[in-house]
Amino acid sequence: MNILEILKNNKYLIFALIFALLNMGAIFFIFGFQEYGDTSSYIEAIHWFQGKSEEVSPWRVLRPLGPLIALPFEFLGEGAGLILQNIIFYLLSAFLIFKITELIYHNKKQALFASLFFVTATQVLGVGLAYLTDMGAWFFYLLSIFLTLLYFKNKNEKLIVLNGLLSGVGFLMKENGALGILFFGMMVLLSKEFQLKEKISKIIHFGIFFLIPVAALQFFMYQYFHLTSFDWYLSHGQANAEGTLLIFLRYLGQLFRTLGLLWIFFFIGAFQEWKEKNWERMKVFLALLPSSFSFFLWPISGGGRVVFIFAPLGILLATRGLVFLDNKLGKKRGALMIILLLLTILIVNYCFCYLNPTIPFIDILAEFLGIL
Repeated sequence: MNILEILKNNKYLIFALIFALLNMGAIFFIFGFQEYGDTSSYIEAIHWFQGKSEEVSPWRVLRPLGPLIALPFEFLGEGAGLILQNIIFYLLSAFLIFKITELIYHNKKQALFASLFFVTATQVLGVGLAYLTDMGAWFFYLLSIFLTLLYFKNKNEKLIVLNGLLSGVGFLMKENGALGILFFGMMVLLSKEFQLKEKISKIIHFGIFFLIPVAALQFFMYQYFHLTSFDWYLSHGQANAEGTLLIFLRYLGQLFRTLGLLWIFFFIGAFQEWKEKNWERMKVFLALLPSSFSFFLWPISGGGRVVFIFAPLGILLATRGLVFLDNKLGKKRGALMIILLLLTILIVNYCFCYLNPTIPFIDILAEFLGIL
């Protein structure tokens, strides 16, 4: 196969990556290198790992992977390694969401849509390339989904070991980076290919390798700081004095923001999947549900970054709805709809991030209704 044939066969993937690069350039041009409240503590952790500082927040050391990856690049500027790693994770995530969609739907054009929708989501525009580590966590979650789908395609048992280990490493980035373990476990439990004994064996096999990096971190943290991730969860849950209803509403607001205009296509896609009742695809969607809504268990108040874990499931079904309408409208009208949709999403999402309201709309509404 010559280069021209390779390019032709992978034209949708190449376009997706080129778009991701252009979108990345636009993010840096419009928003610059963005800093948030967590940024200073990440840089503090980098300095602590370098031995330049004796003071560090133990909570930040509970997520050591981002600062550790940033260490070799600190000579480029304070926190430069955080930006560099996010660029890499951003491009790899654009690739992974493409491949995940292709594995499920066997449609490269639909996979292109998934990649475009992922990189233009407001959470990616806002924090994905900032001095934070959320992009890395999303990457590890997508990587685990991809490896799980790959395992069910070719049944290579080595993928269980690799997936379990990398999912555990994702925990070292942020807790939601490890949620692939829920997807793998659900896929195994829902599978009709294995007996109960085999299912238990595969989940335990995955879990053992998952626990290697996670347990090592907990041991280190207890030895040096006398706390663990469980302590972090409990302390944040107790510290959160805001009402449960308000937090729930904030999560719903962030959930709406995650897909934005794509919610229309999400419901069309979900309805089409329900009509077709393709068990292989339905199994994937059902397996994604626990991790996709895991943010409701998070002891923090309605943050958009943690809610973005819903994006893979949402985008998959939204692209299904878009392809359905594209086929119904025909080639010319379908292409026009897609172009207009993409332009609208770009304008709306970029404007939302640029305006970046200090007070969330949900809080304004809650105060008006007397919930606050």
